[in-house]
Amino acid sequence: MINSIKLQNFWPQARAFAPLPSDYANWSAQQKQVFLWNDRILSSTYVQNPPLQRIDIVGLLLTALTIKMDRREDEAPRRWRKAIHAHGSVAKIRFIAAADSPYTGLFKGVDHGLLRASVTGDPSDRGFAPGLAIKLFADGKPSGNFSALVSLSGQGQNHNFFANELSNIVPVVNEFGPKVTNLIFRRVTKYPTRIDLRHLGSLTQKGVKEEQAHTPTQVFLVPNPALKFAEAPHDFRDDFASIESGTRLLSLYAVNPLDKIEEEIGTAPYRQQAQCIGYLETTSNFVTSFYGDSQLFFRHQRFRNR
Repeated sequence: MINSIKLQNFWPQARAFAPLPSDYANWSAQQKQVFLWNDRILSSTYVQNPPLQRIDIVGLLLTALTIKMDRREDEAPRRWRKAIHAHGSVAKIRFIAAADSPYTGLFKGVDHGLLRASVTGDPSDRGFAPGLAIKLFADGKPSGNFSALVSLSGQGQNHNFFANELSNIVPVVNEFGPKVTNLIFRRVTKYPTRIDLRHLGSLTQKGVKEEQAHTPTQVFLVPNPALKFAEAPHDFRDDFASIESGTRLLSLYAVNPLDKIEEEIGTAPYRQQAQCIGYLETTSNFVTSFYGDSQLFFRHQRFRNR
């Protein structure tokens, strides 16, 4: 339930959203993106950004993480609450594939998607830890989703969101906070620091099933070097508000090793083998909104080692 009193300084029109239309799942990729953007995200933009929240370990412990792993809808269930990555900025995007990319499905290119940029928690608490969640729409089928981090512990006091590359696989960190989070996620997945990408290669944006799907194991999201922000403490959401529609945001490098992803830190030099397979480009400005922070849902696909 939305607490309208608490939100009145940020979203004066605080109200509950009606359920998604009953036939939403059958819509085209474009229809889904337009509806979520116009009717949900833009209709609930903040008049001022809420303060960033600390990581809620207790809330994370009480979260039904099986929903995060298994739910295929684009909208979170009622009363869903983000214990981490509580506040972020969202933009419409498209993925433009490289001509020589060997990968199938959504990796062939996507015209309609959403990207949410956030930090794990209040940087003043545990440092600046950027994360990205990406949703790629398909006609009449569930969207493809994946997320990427710099690392579990972030990048210290460097507040430049694009100071480092991000990936769907990050090494285990021998620090108290990340270790606790890992243990919580291990209740539902053997590999809590990895996101599986295979569903992204099995279906095209037209909703057509690939007969012979070929999907990378790991992707590296490399920021556009022209997008450099201040390293001193500040609100990253202000930086994203300055990014214009039509900006090349990130290049995707991908690798599909024949061996298994190594368990130990620093034993797998996969970045050196990675091939550029395309880039993500914004097709709108970034906005902050109640819906983007509370109801827009990104699935975390369980990782299966090869």
